[in-house]
Amino acid sequence: MWFFQVVHCSAGVGRTGTFIVVDSMLQRIAAEKTVDVFGFVMSLRRDRNIMVQVEEQYVFIHDVLQEAIQSGYTEIRANDLRIHIKNLMQVSPTSGEYFSLSCTILL
Repeated sequence: MWFFQVVHCSAGVGRTGTFIVVDSMLQRIAAEKTVDVFGFVMSLRRDRNIMVQVEEQYVFIHDVLQEAIQSGYTEIRANDLRIHIKNLMQVSPTSGEYFSLSCTILL
């Protein structure tokens, strides 16, 4: 299912560009199993100069994509979130450890 999203930050280039790159690269990973952040940013810049403005935004893009590739599909429906967190917080009877040590809850 295809739909259009409208994304805009104050200038419409830095955070907006970052979001667009992440979203597009996640779609590309799913469809083609490839990533080309630099090439995609350059194609965006043909239409709107200085998309993705600072180094931290590039680092964020790469971190998000790396996490997505390593973790795979992790989407949880909002209705199921509470029970999912409860299950993650259960202690294994054999090891005494949480079932998911990789889960970090950020407050």
